[in-house]
Amino acid sequence: MEMAMVCPLPLHVLLVVLLSLSGLFFQVWGHGDTGSTGPPCLRNVGVKLQASYVPGSITVDGLSGDWSSVKGNSFALNPALTDDPKTAYPDGSMQIKVAHDGHDIFFLLQVPGAYKFNVNEENMAAIALMFPVGDDATYHNMGGCPEAPTACNVTNCFGHEVDLVHFEINKAIPGRLYGENIADSVNGTGRDSFGKLDDGYAWNPHCRSLDGMTPTGIVTGGGQNNWRGSWTHDTTDTKYGLVAADSPYGTLNGAGTYTFEFARPLRTNDVLQQDAQFTIGSTHGMAAAFWFPVADNAWQPYQHYSASCDWLQLEIVSGASSLASSTKSESALSAVSLVIALASLAVAVTVGWWVRQNSRTSFNPISSSSL
Repeated sequence: MEMAMVCPLPLHVLLVVLLSLSGLFFQVWGHGDTGSTGPPCLRNVGVKLQASYVPGSITVDGLSGDWSSVKGNSFALNPALTDDPKTAYPDGSMQIKVAHDGHDIFFLLQVPGAYKFNVNEENMAAIALMFPVGDDATYHNMGGCPEAPTACNVTNCFGHEVDLVHFEINKAIPGRLYGENIADSVNGTGRDSFGKLDDGYAWNPHCRSLDGMTPTGIVTGGGQNNWRGSWTHDTTDTKYGLVAADSPYGTLNGAGTYTFEFARPLRTNDVLQQDAQFTIGSTHGMAAAFWFPVADNAWQPYQHYSASCDWLQLEIVSGASSLASSTKSESALSAVSLVIALASLAVAVTVGWWVRQNSRTSFNPISSSSL
């Protein structure tokens, strides 16, 4: 049988086609499922979050009132896979505040959005934080280990570990505390069986799991959920404490803002290379992501919005620096107060002298003729 001849494309045309396809591929999957590091990140360049030293000030209850003295940063939420601002989260930006008390580090994240809640629907609002652990851990591809899901393991992906905390609200009552608990700690994993505030890790998007477990689901033990967290929405009222019977806890589709609050120790007893270890006075990488049923469409795990297109910088400010700054402010305030006090004293003396001088009565001797 005579085979048909196929006319190959000219070399220059083939090169153009290949370059175009590869450019599209890397643009779409800049944060996702390839070994690409994605397009250059020009968003949030030079932005640094600061974890202020605020001992004894913060209660993890999903409320933001005790964060008023902490400075925050606002970040547009773009799709994580494309970072396309044209398809950004439609309801507004994410505000992030970070603080520490010398033992624990605290995170406050607030995102505007209509109140959605259904205990039987997983795809409600969800939030996650990610931190590099290994020296080779990249933001892109959640650690960047090039191994396939069937091959990735602690040996061939060593150095690509990222630390994850992921919180889905559909099993959590607003204002209640979730995360670390005795039942799951006994099993040596980062699972939260009660509120779905899980402590996990990843080497890449397809090789991720809970602390103390392999990506294939085998429990190795030695892990622990070190996180505590809570959430509220502007339409929920937690003043007297909510219980499961109060579901849906707020006004469905009501306008407002979601508030998520987290805390964990600066240092953990992790020996599995699955937890980020924070050091006072140092700068660490971090990222934040948000899932939401936009237009009431259930989301898939990859359909999240990200506050950045690379690691954000997080500085853990020392208490000494905060104290020095506070001392300078107090010194300046004291100096101003002293000047005002001296000026007030000078005015008082001047007024007193003037009153005394003008209240004197001249002495007129009484003549004998007036007697």
